[in-house]
Amino acid sequence: MNMGISRTRAVQGATAGMLLLALAGCGAGKADKGGGKGPGGPMAVQVAVLKAGPLANTLSGSGSLLANESVNLQSEVGGRITAISFREGGAVQAGEVLVQINADDLKAQLEKAKAELQLAQLTEGRQEQLLKVNGISQDAFDATRAQRISKQADVDNLQALLAKATIRAPFSGVVGLRSISPGGYVAPGTPIATLTQTDPIKLDFDVPEQVGRQVKPGTTVQFTVTGDTTRHKAEIYAIEPGVSTDTRTVRVRARTANRDGRLAPGSFARVFLDLGTIPDALTIPAEGVIPDIQGQSVMVMRGGKAKAVRVELGLRTESEVQLISGVQAGDTVITSGLLAVREGMAVTPAAAKAPAATDPGAAKQAASK
Repeated sequence: MNMGISRTRAVQGATAGMLLLALAGCGAGKADKGGGKGPGGPMAVQVAVLKAGPLANTLSGSGSLLANESVNLQSEVGGRITAISFREGGAVQAGEVLVQINADDLKAQLEKAKAELQLAQLTEGRQEQLLKVNGISQDAFDATRAQRISKQADVDNLQALLAKATIRAPFSGVVGLRSISPGGYVAPGTPIATLTQTDPIKLDFDVPEQVGRQVKPGTTVQFTVTGDTTRHKAEIYAIEPGVSTDTRTVRVRARTANRDGRLAPGSFARVFLDLGTIPDALTIPAEGVIPDIQGQSVMVMRGGKAKAVRVELGLRTESEVQLISGVQAGDTVITSGLLAVREGMAVTPAAAKAPAATDPGAAKQAASK
């Protein structure tokens, strides 16, 4: 008897629960239908209406500063250092003597070679007179002349070696830290110091392949360096004739004055290249572009439904991207909820987001609206 009553109450409780769920479902369906947010209603999305307008064509990228001239000073001959005439970190002029290497042995060899050359010249002169009267054969005279030429070559070689014992600055600049000491021995190829010319200073940077065709010598670029917000100006004077196969970019080189020495070779530079203004560009927020394997596309709203359109991109800024094909002015592009939007889905423009208030008065005014 008790088992029958319990079973009856359980059936009644289950029936009541199903009725409550059914009523709740009907109520929810009516609410969705009225609000337009349920499965049967259009999805509210943020949109952007394309409007042609001016777009600054400014290319930004990274670059490096280079010395106008830079060389590692090395000895070409071996010997003991007799004098160091430069100061570390000091400025030198082109042709100034920097290091002197002991060359006493070369001087002695040179004097001997000059004496032998003088004797060979006298012998050649006497035999030339004898040749005119057939007092000597042509073969003997030719041998004497060849000997005189050989002696002259010995003198020239020793003079060249003697000149290499005096190391001079090939151009004006600043000498770095030296790695030699007076009295030390240097062998051919021994590094001595670096000589760098930083005024003017060079700027190297890369531009995309398509931009490389627009850049010409004489174009002015601006750049900043780390820790300095000042925008420096440089003038392009050389462009690499080929395109890098690895990066598909073109190397560009500019030059600027550096009289105060604020710019140091090797520094990182942020480069800004002004390529003019596009008067009728169509732009949308960058988040409105959908990348895929085949390229890029956007979702446009046509007839209250979403439609995918393949597009070609142009310029990019920090927040916008230019569309150069696939759409036209007046088209409405969907810029939000792209992960949920599908082809043919019903959509409706959502209310524009209110700008953030900058002061209490503005916030109160926005709230009253």
